[in-house]
Amino acid sequence: MRIQQINSLKELKRRLIMAAFMLLLIMSFGTLGYISIEGWNFLDSLYMTMITLTTVGFKEIHDLSVGGKIFTIVLVLSGVGTVFYSLGIAAQFVLEGELHEIFGRKRLEKKLKE
Repeated sequence: MRIQQINSLKELKRRLIMAAFMLLLIMSFGTLGYISIEGWNFLDSLYMTMITLTTVGFKEIHDLSVGGKIFTIVLVLSGVGTVFYSLGIAAQFVLEGELHEIFGRKRLEKKLKE
């Protein structure tokens, strides 16, 4: 049973690393897209990417061109799902890790009592 829990946590850790990589990739894609399409500086481009991916809904930094609007649509469709998936994996990793620790501790306490 313990080996299965360890393998489960290893798989979850692998998925968490993959989700973090996907987040980094989509943030880079968004930032570089705004830099190349709109000609914005790095900070404005990163900020626009972050408010888009987190669905905060702040107004655009600068007015968007038609190309920028199309790019934003692509970024929303590809990025928002990635962000929510990553947050779900992170929450699952934390919760399952804590549950495994709690159950492992209870098992240890039971063995010590015996």
